[in-house]
Amino acid sequence: MATVVFVDDDFRRMPRSDMVKLQRIIASGKYGVHKISYNEKQINVEIKKMGDKIQVKIIRMV
Repeated sequence: MATVVFVDDDFRRMPRSDMVKLQRIIASGKYGVHKISYNEKQINVEIKKMGDKIQVKIIRMV
């Protein structure tokens, strides 16, 4: 079983319904960049596997 590491503190402020959607993507094993909803807007989230950990971070594209 892998450990999920959230890099930013923005995930703590994420609404529960949006966090459940993100956790389903992580549990399904889909790595890479995904668009998810966050407070009625879309953000890019990168999910990648690093050893026995799964790293999740928000990508801010300009």
